[in-house]
Amino acid sequence: MSFFSIVTNSKLLRRPLLAANRIFLQPLRSGPRVLRRAAYDALPIPYLVTGNQELFVVSTADKVIGRELFLSGEFDFAKLQLALAIIDREGAERPEHLIDVGANIGSIVIPALKRGLVQSATAIEPHPGNLRLLRANLALNGVQDLVRVVDAAVGAGDSAVLLLKESATNGGNHSIGCEGIPVSAHSLETLGLPATGVLLWMDIEGYEGHALTGAKSLLASRAPIVAEFNPVYLTHAGGFDSFCSTLRERRIFDLGNGGVETSLANLSRIHRTTFTDVLAL
Repeated sequence: MSFFSIVTNSKLLRRPLLAANRIFLQPLRSGPRVLRRAAYDALPIPYLVTGNQELFVVSTADKVIGRELFLSGEFDFAKLQLALAIIDREGAERPEHLIDVGANIGSIVIPALKRGLVQSATAIEPHPGNLRLLRANLALNGVQDLVRVVDAAVGAGDSAVLLLKESATNGGNHSIGCEGIPVSAHSLETLGLPATGVLLWMDIEGYEGHALTGAKSLLASRAPIVAEFNPVYLTHAGGFDSFCSTLRERRIFDLGNGGVETSLANLSRIHRTTFTDVLAL
């Protein structure tokens, strides 16, 4: 055995190095948030397994969803819990199936299933990188048999392709536009989704208006809908009017403001350049 191999495999040397590394690495898990954020941003590895109640493989290039999962173990999940609490409070039917449009890497659908808030789900995600991590995370958490994964974008109708513009630093900010990678597209109407006992959850960067236009059965069944409301993105995508018209007869709750009941007209005045999430009942 070479001298290098002897040194590398020496228990006498490994023990103090292991102890020193444990001391050094512990603050990355339980230390100050600013230290952990800096550590995440400086990681030289492409992927990281992180999480608390659930586990996620995240891309360290993702400085939004991936970073927040590393720091907090969750991303936006409190909004789902608030939406379900409002549904219960208002006496609406408690959904058993989650339709997650723009499922990303599973930050909503996985804890919803693991914590027993829904019994099954459909996860719709068009981005190839997100899809790989979504499938890995479903398997990592043992819920892959409860989820139908749809590799597609959602629009007003069935199209050969749409173009998905990629964000280099935010895996949740890929958006349909005039340039980008080609992705297949379908309407919610033609995907063979359940129409009753469901919650429709959408965060698709301004394309929510188009998706609602192609969701006739879900709208007719009065299924509760949670969607990001971003007037700038909706207008840019050409879907602001359709978003508002399809939800005009529903009660609107602002999930970004504690679930207070409001209206889309009021939210449009408040969020001229910002956004929130709404529950439409």
